[in-house]
Formats: sequence, structure tokens, C-alpha cells
Amino acid sequence: MEQAYCEWSVKRQKTAATLILKILMVIAVVALILLTLVMTWFAVLGVVAAGFLIWYWPRFDVMIEYIYCDGQLDFDQIFGGEKRKNALRIEIEDADMIAPIDSARLDGYRHLSVKDFSSKAEGAKLYGIATRMPERDDKYMIIFEPSEKMLDMMRAKCPRTVEK
Repeated sequence: MEQAYCEWSVKRQKTAATLILKILMVIAVVALILLTLVMTWFAVLGVVAAGFLIWYWPRFDVMIEYIYCDGQLDFDQIFGGEKRKNALRIEIEDADMIAPIDSARLDGYRHLSVKDFSSKAEGAKLYGIATRMPERDDKYMIIFEPSEKMLDMMRAKCPRTVEK
């Protein structure tokens, strides 16, 4: 028996908030290093801050990968092109609705808490999943950007739930 398997990834766009955070972090490190001229014990703080900056910098470069396998949809985040973190796993059979984000079928779910796994790019074809999390007994709206192949596989599994 053949498995339905598909993966798709999108690169998260950089926002103004991430740019401002990067600038503030660099300014803070430079300021701590310059304060070394005034008091030598600031050298320790400068080295620690520089180490933190080097460690944290790759987290600004995020790719989101969607993996669909036989009714299970995984949302993974890849930081800096090398560190992978599984952010969420859902069963599409638990979903109430999967539809384009501007669809009228999602209107009854707009009040739910949102988990955004999209690229945040303008013109992206966004879909929403209204689903319950069995381990938390709570409902969420998940925003993501599936490929056409992934949508076809999800529709084959749950035709009444998935709208194209």
C-alpha cells in the first residue's frame, strides 16, 4: 500500500520588528564593548553579549517546513538552515475545516487563537486550519501555505473538511 507523503517549505520574510531587534542587539554589544574603556569589568559583559549575539543571530533566519504523511501534518521550524524544531503535529481528521484564509467557511472560527506558520510574504496563498488540540482540549486556527499536491492529498483523505 502506498503512503500519501508530501513536504513543502517556505522561508519566513523578515519584518521590521526583526530588523529593529537586530540593530538594537548590535548597538547593545558595541556599547558594552565601548564601556570597557571606562570600566574594565564591562569587558566580561561585552564578551557574554557578543557570545549571545553570535548564538542567537541564526534564529532570525527561519524556514517553515510542512510535512504531510497519511493524514498527519507536521509543522517544523528550521533556524539558520541547520537547527530543526518540531513546532506542531496535527491529525487532519481532527480538523473542523481547512480552507483559504479568506473563505466564508472559516468565518465561524475567526475568534480562535492563531498559530501562524506562514512566510508572511505579500501575495502568499494562505490557508487556515480550524482544529482542536487533543492534548490541550482547546481549538486553534493554524495559518499555513500548502502546495497544491499537499492540498490534493489532504482532500483525498478528508474531502468534506478540505476546501480548495
